[in-house]
Amino acid sequence: MNKLFGVLIGILISTSVAADVNDFRCFKSIGVKVPLRLQFVFQTDKPDTGYVIYQNGSKPIAVKMLKEREMRRVPGGGPSVIEAQWEEITSDGTGGKYIVVSQGARINEFRYVRKKDGKLFKFEEDIEALAERGCEWNKK
Repeated sequence: MNKLFGVLIGILISTSVAADVNDFRCFKSIGVKVPLRLQFVFQTDKPDTGYVIYQNGSKPIAVKMLKEREMRRVPGGGPSVIEAQWEEITSDGTGGKYIVVSQGARINEFRYVRKKDGKLFKFEEDIEALAERGCEWNKK
């Protein structure tokens, strides 16, 4: 029974890792002396949840979508421009908010508002950090 349970857990873990392989984006902050780098993971099985991994962070930070709204409908049936707000879920309630403006698979804007002081950080996609299984920031 214990062997079967172990195999089942292994399958579930590998399945969830495989599901996340193509559902992440790498970002770096712009307009600051020392750029912040993060990986934002959109979960395929629960589209309103995800997590963020900072380059020098200690662990992933869970995020939950607060709301989503259509900003602009594109004529001819193309994908609409959508704004989604994601909130960090932290045990002490200090988490900030991410604002993601996208059109289809393209992310046009990515911002973070720090909760403690309202400071706004703007990000751009960090294409150079993209790797098969996640962001790699220490590439030479």
